[in-house]
Amino acid sequence: MARDIGVTPGAELFRAVTTKYYGDGTVETVYEGPYDKPGTARGRVGFWRNHLAKREDGSKAQGYIESCRPVWSRVADPAPQPERRTARGQDESVPADGPVAQLVGEALRTRRSMHGRHVADLLAEHGHSEEADRVRTEVRARHGHLSGKQALELLSTAP
Repeated sequence: MARDIGVTPGAELFRAVTTKYYGDGTVETVYEGPYDKPGTARGRVGFWRNHLAKREDGSKAQGYIESCRPVWSRVADPAPQPERRTARGQDESVPADGPVAQLVGEALRTRRSMHGRHVADLLAEHGHSEEADRVRTEVRARHGHLSGKQALELLSTAP
């Protein structure tokens, strides 16, 4: 969880290191923080001591506080990605080999989004029943998770 703890250059940060001993014999060490004040970190150790002491199974907690002075350095910006989308947000790199791929590719370019079953319906409407069945089979195999672009890629590969 992000939070603003007012970290200035040269500031000291604190964290709570708590070792929890459970009644069943398991041991767990947890790190909580960073905090801007040592009292906040001590409070977390105290919380776990009190919380586990209330259990009637022999659980207990021990802990201590650690501090650090972070050293900040600039992270390099990521390399810019080439722009591959049209004004409507569709990828221009969709293959368009035959009439089926051209039909689906044009539908993908003109519509905002398409599901695989919409591609199958479009193909069936235009008399491409074999390709429509292939897309429907893939939609069922993927439990409904097939986009229009994935359907186009499926149609572009050999059957």
